[in-house]
Amino acid sequence: MLLMNKERAKEIFHSPEMIAVTHEDRPIYIEEVIERSETARIHPVDQPNVFQEVPLYELKETEVQH
Repeated sequence: MLLMNKERAKEIFHSPEMIAVTHEDRPIYIEEVIERSETARIHPVDQPNVFQEVPLYELKETEVQH
């Protein structure tokens, strides 16, 4: 797992591919990166209508195993 930083969160947000990110071990989707507060608006992958704003440092990118 890799801890998230602002630049990587923006890359993931703008990526056309689905990149695995978790918050508290739950797969999430980044809806928005809020740079001024270094937070992200997210929702669980399986609950697209449940939004929350969390600090970027709480997000983790799952490393791809080759």
